[in-house]
Amino acid sequence: MKGTKIRGVILTILVVISVFLSYSLWKVQPDYEVIDNETVKKEQIAKMRQPEQVFRPTMVYYHQNDVNYMSQNLDLVSALVKAGTTFDFSELVRMDKLSAGYQAMMHQDNSMELVFPNAVPLSIYSQVFRLKGDNFDLNSFNRITFNLNKSENGLFSVYFGNDSNEQMYQGSIQQDQVDELKEILTKQKKDLVVADQLYKNKQYLFLSDRPVKLKQQQYVIEAIDIGLFKNALFGDGSKVKGQDNSYTNGSSSMTVNPDDKVLTYVDPAQERRDTSQLSSAMKSEQIQSSFSFINDHWGWTGDYYYSGYSADTSTTAFSLFVQGLPVFNDDGMSEILVAEGTESVYKYRRPFFKLGAQISTESKEVTLPSSDSVYNELIKTVNPDDIQMIVPGYVMGYEQNNKSYNRVVELTPAWFYKYNGTWTPVKGGDA
Repeated sequence: MKGTKIRGVILTILVVISVFLSYSLWKVQPDYEVIDNETVKKEQIAKMRQPEQVFRPTMVYYHQNDVNYMSQNLDLVSALVKAGTTFDFSELVRMDKLSAGYQAMMHQDNSMELVFPNAVPLSIYSQVFRLKGDNFDLNSFNRITFNLNKSENGLFSVYFGNDSNEQMYQGSIQQDQVDELKEILTKQKKDLVVADQLYKNKQYLFLSDRPVKLKQQQYVIEAIDIGLFKNALFGDGSKVKGQDNSYTNGSSSMTVNPDDKVLTYVDPAQERRDTSQLSSAMKSEQIQSSFSFINDHWGWTGDYYYSGYSADTSTTAFSLFVQGLPVFNDDGMSEILVAEGTESVYKYRRPFFKLGAQISTESKEVTLPSSDSVYNELIKTVNPDDIQMIVPGYVMGYEQNNKSYNRVVELTPAWFYKYNGTWTPVKGGDA
């Protein structure tokens, strides 16, 4: 009994000593410097984007009572996409046997289509629409068709189609979701133009015999400090040496074209010499990585939309759009290109300016010929079956009439056509 009391006293003394020592150690800890989050934050050049802001449709088709309508109206497209982000799609199922031809299924009467500039991996768009299914990383699509006719099971079919290989996934949505789409189309029907010409080539073309009027526009451009890109791309700017519009850290390099305001970054160690073995899943991953790469340094300096992917060079393209219409420039002033390498980005080419204030006094109306007449001119020199779309847009160039010293760009309306996956300006109009 006495021994038990002694052990209790000793245990109490040890606990007290332990508490005292712990307190002493805590008191004498040095005051570590608080980490400044600003010093570890990645470079922020312009803006970040969500997937739905970059991987987005640019055209709407609406088929009702055997009349075809079309629109590139930005507000209409945005409203339809926003609605779609709230829908609960049933599980998508690959359709290998079609009850009708692919084109007839995708453009059937009483349906609405969202059309993309080029094919988007399903795995990426599942971040925009709540899609469920298997093997998304193996397939892509460039067209979503909402069938507005109720099926036998009380649901409404939705088709994700790829025009190039005519593959299709089918899902479904509910009555209230279809009602929401119809309400948007009804409210903005004024933005829909009748497509009174239909050419049933390899791919259906919905065209109009009416001329198109667009404004020729001028913008002051705002150059972005090249030092921001240097810090973002090289990491440690103190190790970068520059001379004559070229920068290098000994392994990677960046060259700057001050006239076109376009930069090109290259990391030779990342060059991928053989792209023939890339799987479909890897290609989808490269497109996702290219989007994330630009997001990492907040590199979206305007409304750039995903416009295509080249498997030969592992290059993803993002093109500038203004008021929902594509902008073209031969010198790279309206396009961001990201080529993925073996482990990270191999090449990055992009403009280092953004459109600033619009010079409204210089805007003038331009009349473009009808899309139908453009088509009939095109087929004199190209295969009609390989014409995939014809849309209006802008050609960008420096304003030449005044001494603006490359500070003002002009957007001139023109027609564009998509031919075997490639977009090309085809014809201008009369002011």
